[in-house]
Amino acid sequence: MSVAAVFDFDGTLMDTEPVIHASFEHVFQKYRTVEEFTEERRIKVLGPALEVMMAEFFPERDPWECVEEYRRYQREHLRDLIKPMPGAREMLVKLSAVGIPCGIVSTRYFKSLDDLLRANHMNEFMSIVLGNDSVTKSKPDPEGILKAWDAMKTDRCFYIGDSAMDVQAGKNAGAITVAYPSNPAKRSALLEAQPDYIIESLLELPDLIREGDD
Repeated sequence: MSVAAVFDFDGTLMDTEPVIHASFEHVFQKYRTVEEFTEERRIKVLGPALEVMMAEFFPERDPWECVEEYRRYQREHLRDLIKPMPGAREMLVKLSAVGIPCGIVSTRYFKSLDDLLRANHMNEFMSIVLGNDSVTKSKPDPEGILKAWDAMKTDRCFYIGDSAMDVQAGKNAGAITVAYPSNPAKRSALLEAQPDYIIESLLELPDLIREGDD
């Protein structure tokens, strides 16, 4: 039985929290105050599409104006603040070695995904990369996962992510869900989402997927 691995990106394959938080701090400083970017909001922004968060935080402004300000700041600091999650590249090497196709379904936009994957020499492992601009409906809608799964033409699909939204998206797609609680503050929400598996390290994933392929 053939199997594929599809990943969330931010907080799963790449440690993007520092640049996400720095970029939101910049937008809050410009349009409100940095103090209003509370700890609760710092957790909340890790996952949903940017335009959704901007519409909620800055209802008096055009959300796309806020998104563009966020992206402008992030472009300037992207490579300084972002690095792969521990074990991410080694894990992808192991999956590739046993012929398991990999893909990404993320709420980050495609160009940003592509730039970061290339900068970290991880693009070569991806059969398909779908950003928020590659689908008509964002997670937790299953559209992206189903699209990636269909493109890889496997019998089963594992979807790996670090948020409850990822688990729900995977369930909605009929995928096997794997939670990776890279941020301890999101662990309780992840457990409540009832994923099929929980891993503490990405290096656990190759064995887990091979066992699931038996």
